[in-house]
This record gives sequence, C-alpha cells and structure tokens, in this order.
Amino acid sequence: MERYAESDRKRAQEVLIPGSPAEIESEQTLDTGTPPIRPISPSDLWQWLARGWNDLLKAPQALIHGLVVSAAGLLILVFSWGQPVVSMVFISGFLLIGPALALGVNEMARRLEQGEPKPGIGLGAFRDLGGSLWIYVAVLIMLFALWATVVWRWIGVMTLGELGAPATMGEVLSVMLASPQGVVSLVGVLAAGAVFAIAVFAISVVTLPAMLDRQKGFVDAVAVSLKAFRDNPVPLLVWGLLITVLFAVSAATGFIALIVIFPWLGFAMWHGYRGLVVSGDRPRNGKVRATRG
Repeated sequence: MERYAESDRKRAQEVLIPGSPAEIESEQTLDTGTPPIRPISPSDLWQWLARGWNDLLKAPQALIHGLVVSAAGLLILVFSWGQPVVSMVFISGFLLIGPALALGVNEMARRLEQGEPKPGIGLGAFRDLGGSLWIYVAVLIMLFALWATVVWRWIGVMTLGELGAPATMGEVLSVMLASPQGVVSLVGVLAAGAVFAIAVFAISVVTLPAMLDRQKGFVDAVAVSLKAFRDNPVPLLVWGLLITVLFAVSAATGFIALIVIFPWLGFAMWHGYRGLVVSGDRPRNGKVRATRG
C-alpha cells in the first residue's frame, strides 16, 4: 500500500513540479513512462467480449461480484423509486463509478491468464492496490458529486416553477419538452452527461488493469488509460456505447441481468487492456509475460 502511495506522490510531483523549466514539456506528455498503445478497430471489441465470456465460463464464481453489484443497483431503485430525478442521477452515477467495482473480476482475469486453475474471487487485489485504489475511487466519487450537482441545479433552476414534485420520469420529460426553457434544460442535462461520461470513461478504460499488471500507482495507470483513449477514440467510444447499452438492459430488468453482465464486462475489460497496451513488464510471478493482441 505504501509503495503505491509513494509512487503516486512521486509521479504527480514529476508532472506538476518538473525539475527544471526545460523539462516541462517532456514531463507533461502522456508518452513519458507509458507503454506503446496498439491501434484497434471496432471489430476487436467483439473479441474482447468473446474472451470475457470464455473467462466467465471458466470462473463462474465471478457471478458473486455481479450479484453484489446487482443488489446495490436494486437498492438504488428501491430508495429512489418515488423521486425520478434522484433515481436518474444515482443510476447514472452508478454507471460512472462502476469501473472501480470491477477490480476483483480483473484480478480473476489476470490469474486465469497466468494459468491458475483456481483464480479465487479476486478480493486480494483490493488489499494489494491499497491507497492507489482509494485515490481512484475518490476521484470517481468527486466526479459523480459534481455531476449530481450539475443535474440537480440545472433541472431545479430551469423547471422547478412548473414541475413541482414530479411523480414519474415521464412527467419530468413532458414538462421539459413543453416549453423552450424546458428543452434547453433537457439539452443541457444531456450535454453535461455526455461530457462527464466521456471524461470518466477516458480515465477508466484501462486504469484498473494497468494498476494490476504494471504494479504502478494511480497517476501512471490513468496516464495509460488517457493515452489509450487518445490513440483510439472512435473504437473506444463505441466500446463505451456498448457498455452503456448493456447497462441499460440491466437497468430495464431491475438490474437482475447485471449479475451476468457485470462480471462479463469485467473480464472483457482485462482483454481490452491486453489488446490495447503493449506490455513488456514482468508479472508478479517473475516470469516474462507474452503480449496478447
């Protein structure tokens, strides 16, 4: 835990406080100290999903992770059922924070890749990453809080005089679409949601696998994730859209489908990392790992 925290501190110091003015440009680039990124196409996404599904068949105990996350989603629905705006905010926030919940599944995928016949349920990774993981979680929570504040204030300021206390999300939308002010409110919420979703996705797409595989801190892992998004924006946006669609399917089933979809996507996330990031590092068992496309 202390090693990862110290790594994050030093990496942040290098980026924010370079040793000399001549180092400013080189210290701030995403290419400094990060591995090369492979170009991918949308067709690669289906391979990630297929490999993720194979991993789920090999380690069905990963459904435990899906069950826990599904229960959390169901609780959100139960406690916000009569408050549609609150429900929308927390369900979308659930999607934003979701990547951090997939750490255990990513660890299981890493162990399966190394040939371990019994990968466990991956909970040891939470202890291994220590402070770096909690920094990552804190960043996601802060982004969620910012997103919730934007949505709440925007809807409240633009529609409160007409809306009052809506009974359903349909009522919210009908009031918004009934006036130019409401349409502006709706467009603003959607635009803000898109910006937040892309920002969170860019810093999350391979952050957890990078921390597990490279044994680096949060700052280095986010740099790898941003670099991957920078080099493959279109296919990764498609990947984000696929994840959102599968999440929407889960929400439509009261999050029951998330029992399967969550660990499936967690395994696919690891294979996406392997497909994107060229790795020449040594794994924890000390043997050189072959790269996988």
